[in-house]
Amino acid sequence: MHVAFVLPRFYPYRGGYENSLLALSKHLIGRGHRVTVFTTVADDLEAFWLPGFKTFPEEQITVDGVKVHRFPICYSKTRRRASRLLGMLPYWRWKAQFWRPSFRIPGLHEALRAVDADLFHIGPLPYTNLMYAGLQAAEARGVPVVATPCAHLGEEGNDEVARHYLQPYQLTILQRCAKIFCMTRTELQMLDHLGVTAGKVVVPYGIDLALAVGGNPEYLQQRYNVHGPVILHLGMKAFEKGSVTLVEAMTTLWERGSKAWLVMAGPSLSAFDAYMAANAQGRPRLLNLPAFADQEKRNLLASATVVAQPSRVESLGLVMLEAWANTKPVIAADIAVSRELITASGGGVVVPFGDAKTLADEIEKLLANAELRRSMGTRGQRKAIEYEGTKLWPRIMQEMEQVAKPGTAPPD
Repeated sequence: MHVAFVLPRFYPYRGGYENSLLALSKHLIGRGHRVTVFTTVADDLEAFWLPGFKTFPEEQITVDGVKVHRFPICYSKTRRRASRLLGMLPYWRWKAQFWRPSFRIPGLHEALRAVDADLFHIGPLPYTNLMYAGLQAAEARGVPVVATPCAHLGEEGNDEVARHYLQPYQLTILQRCAKIFCMTRTELQMLDHLGVTAGKVVVPYGIDLALAVGGNPEYLQQRYNVHGPVILHLGMKAFEKGSVTLVEAMTTLWERGSKAWLVMAGPSLSAFDAYMAANAQGRPRLLNLPAFADQEKRNLLASATVVAQPSRVESLGLVMLEAWANTKPVIAADIAVSRELITASGGGVVVPFGDAKTLADEIEKLLANAELRRSMGTRGQRKAIEYEGTKLWPRIMQEMEQVAKPGTAPPD
């Protein structure tokens, strides 16, 4: 079986989705299958739309047996404006290709049409133009397509997040897939309610727990002279990820006399960088680190006292699982996905998104109670083991093998 993955970013970019697909790809190759990844040069999130942000070289490389093709992004404003006009027309194929947040990728469509894949895998939302490119190539070759949409549902009663993931044209793409891999039961139930997933949904991808454990618990003290409790925020730093709220919560605790540190590690959006630059004073116990390699991630997780990920844009929350693998308690935003994992495990607490005072109070409670931290971390670890990739990747591979055969595309 030859599987073609079509996605916006890939290794060495190390987001949760990208890590999952790299691990799955390596599993497929280890079982005798072939994998080719079609992706863009983007590293920074904003590089999809604006020049001057971090990118990888336009190249073809091999990563642990996975063939990776990186394609450039066109930044022509004239072409982009014309595309937006086409995206306004009421036809799902045009909306899928041209409506926000689409961007032109020269050479991608030609490469996808030429690949001899037995199965295409597309995702995640809301990068619908890439998903459509994979779907179109699959339909042209008469082979099946599967998707991992990673639909972010946000907060109940607030569609600021969900509206970017559940548009009719996006659901149409999913309906044309042979299988849909949902990360959580929450996502499954929502897509099922919308008539997308009947008979198509299978288990989520697992996490490679080995990439999260075995770090040095003295790392922050030895490397950065950080002494005392550590609140760790790992991954993308942005308002939607709760990063600003967390800074404000810790500021409240420092004003109360707390000696805890806030360590934030990972890439960031320019808006968050601007916020930090404008609010740099009076926060001597804040350590703001850039993107990290695997060993540093292990060290950071091992050094943490509490992991705080108060984000409202999650389809699973892999950092939560990585924290639990290290027996660390987690604080997350009060969204359905986080409640599904935390309520089932007892591995942490949830707080309303954007509520800095409540977040500060919950951090303070955990810092004051070592036994509560220990029990939450232990319960969370049991939950993380359920997502161990070695248990789930064979099941995903089996689902792929079952549908990897010539098929007939459904009518428009």
